[in-house]
Amino acid sequence: MTPPRVTVGCLGACAVVVSAVMAPIVLAQPDQGAILDRLGEIRRETGAPGVMAAVAVEGTVIFAGGVGWAELENQVPASGVTVHNIGSVSKVVTTVAVMQLAEQSQLKLDDRLQHYIPTLPAGVKDVTLRHVLTHTSGLRLDDGREKISSFDELVEATPRSPNAPLLFSPGSFWAYSSYAFNLLQAVIESVSGGGFEDYLQLNVWGPAGMGRTSLDIASRIVPRRGSGYKPGKGGTHINSPSLDLTFRYAADGMLSTVQDLVRLGVAINANVLMSPGSVATMHRLQLEEIRLFTGDGPTPEGPTGQAIGWLMNKDGIGRSYFYQTGMINGVSTVLINYPAEHLVIALIANLLPFDAHKAGQSIAGMYP
Repeated sequence: MTPPRVTVGCLGACAVVVSAVMAPIVLAQPDQGAILDRLGEIRRETGAPGVMAAVAVEGTVIFAGGVGWAELENQVPASGVTVHNIGSVSKVVTTVAVMQLAEQSQLKLDDRLQHYIPTLPAGVKDVTLRHVLTHTSGLRLDDGREKISSFDELVEATPRSPNAPLLFSPGSFWAYSSYAFNLLQAVIESVSGGGFEDYLQLNVWGPAGMGRTSLDIASRIVPRRGSGYKPGKGGTHINSPSLDLTFRYAADGMLSTVQDLVRLGVAINANVLMSPGSVATMHRLQLEEIRLFTGDGPTPEGPTGQAIGWLMNKDGIGRSYFYQTGMINGVSTVLINYPAEHLVIALIANLLPFDAHKAGQSIAGMYP
């Protein structure tokens, strides 16, 4: 059945198109029209070509829809099943995989990373999986090694000189590291004995009902895929350059939809993917104090709290939540989980810069 689609306004050649995937009727406030109205406000305030969101309450996806355009060239409407690269929200999926293997006693969070990747230089011998999952490893890429064409190159990109592999002693500071997170692909493959995508499909995406989620492999044709943009001159948009994500899948190389992302949150909260004990371990505060590393240039503002693979914060009315944002290839994403309130929100906008965390919180504020 084709989802309902409504044209609600037009400015020149850029019409505002709204589409929504209607879920079964449940008792929830606000209604779907109110959420669409809020997405329209966010789109007008930010100038994003398209804004998509999904909301799950008490384990049920009550809304998945979008406003504007998923792709400007052919004026494809944004919807709850539009596929985009989710950037660093990929880290949540990778974290779930690691937690599953820990639950099965196939690895321990305090195992040394080098145990699974022996070719790493000796200078990283004290880095553990927990350090990687909490951005306290100190691992960094060698200068000029951003383009990686094989996993061996990814490992070799760790500086080799005795004093260079780490920015700081593991556990002493916090510095966000996608590079370190990407190494977890090798850990998962080493322990599981299979390919990274095969493991995720069998153990995470499949059980969670994430039917439109996959690795962002450049050669694939992906149905319903949207495009990413950045601001042009005079209020226009231009295509965003695309980064080569080869062997960067674990940290920021997955494709998904807002509908699939809230299904992931629901599956976590319902203990579909791991036991309550493992979920509690993943959500446990790991750092009482975020000590930002500032010795390597400007450092962005750090999170309020760090759990295993998730950032932690409190909203304006004091509710604790877990979240992860992603920003890549002209697309901004956020996944927000309020386990105590059984509320999960995902939001994607195909524009950078765009504050997806702020936009997602504006949706969360509709559910006091």
